[in-house]
Amino acid sequence: MKLPNVFLCRTPLRVLLVCVGTLSFVGHAAGGVIRVGVATTPLSTPFFVADKMGYFREEGLEVVMIDCPSGSNCLKQLLESKLHFATAADMPIMFRSFESVPFRVLATFATSSNDVKLVTRKSAGIKSSKDLKGKRVGLLRGSAGQYLLDLTLLAAGIDPNSVSIVNVDVDVNRLGQAAADPQIDAFALFQPGAQHMSKLLGSDAFVIPIPRLYTLSFNLVTLPDRLGVSEDDQVKMLRALERAVDFIKAEPNASMRIVQERLKMDAADCAELWTDFRFALSLNQSLIATLESDAHWAIQAELTKAKAIPNYLDYIDVRPLKRLRPAQVTVVK
Repeated sequence: MKLPNVFLCRTPLRVLLVCVGTLSFVGHAAGGVIRVGVATTPLSTPFFVADKMGYFREEGLEVVMIDCPSGSNCLKQLLESKLHFATAADMPIMFRSFESVPFRVLATFATSSNDVKLVTRKSAGIKSSKDLKGKRVGLLRGSAGQYLLDLTLLAAGIDPNSVSIVNVDVDVNRLGQAAADPQIDAFALFQPGAQHMSKLLGSDAFVIPIPRLYTLSFNLVTLPDRLGVSEDDQVKMLRALERAVDFIKAEPNASMRIVQERLKMDAADCAELWTDFRFALSLNQSLIATLESDAHWAIQAELTKAKAIPNYLDYIDVRPLKRLRPAQVTVVK
């Protein structure tokens, strides 16, 4: 599988109406409920902090956060009009863009170039990425885990097709089944799955040192001109997140305690992951480059039937963040 150079050279709601057991939406007026799908990962820390510190309420928003097992699930619920906003990484955004669905990214609020780990079994004799040739790797197909695996293999001069992929359920509550399968030699997982897998493998776990080839972005996504959420509401949402980011930078220990409480995480586990994340509001041109590289990979890896890369400028709405912090918008439209 040959991938293009652009792929290899990247650094990076309204009032609820319940009727006959069915959840429906009506347009939300001032003071109405805004539903936000939030992935249960430390990358969502700005939302956890904004909720805990009351920033949404102080901005005049009544926010209900809906926990999602992944950003992909959040985005799915948004597109089903069950949410007003969703948190999602660049990978699910890229895959949904091939379906020409009308969503818009309002801001990136977290990034990490070390969120995905390659966790191996020492007993499989894997000490470096070169040792993965001919091995079986467990991951979620079409995820950042598979993307980073391919990047790592290519950087080591190994054809990704020489590695057998085993699709696994990456929910931390179900990773035990994959860990118990001795036929799986290694795992390419994003957090907190990678950390959990290391615990499950115990003394047999080894994390391969790899170059930081991929910077994952976590983003705030909404639907355009839908669900009764105004641009003013979007600006208020971003302002609350900005206040949360400022709090995270000023009070990291207090922020970690909020994450621990929200995600039921052990303090040591949270501290171990904390330095992998960078929290800041932005809409950078690098997001476009990331999505384009993601799309090149998905097409080359035949993970989509699409043959053309979408114009990702069509999936970005710069107006709310430009109103709040114009200097933090470098996307050129």
